[in-house]
Amino acid sequence: MSRNHEVAVGMINSRFQQLLAGNTSVQLHAETGMAYEMAHSLGAIDVSEYTHYVVRHNRIIERQHQDLMDKLEGLRA
Repeated sequence: MSRNHEVAVGMINSRFQQLLAGNTSVQLHAETGMAYEMAHSLGAIDVSEYTHYVVRHNRIIERQHQDLMDKLEGLRA
């Protein structure tokens, strides 16, 4: 594993940890996407890792949206 790969994965995973801890900020989502996009474009991660991060990010977004919808539905009741 190259040093560039280690740095890129560390940066990406630190952002995912924040998202999984409940941070829903648009800025963090943008930083997360930018981190794996840049890592892939610079060759620090390969296409299978890139695809994994895209899918993982989309699942987190879906979960956060569902949580928000559940909260909003709870307010209507």
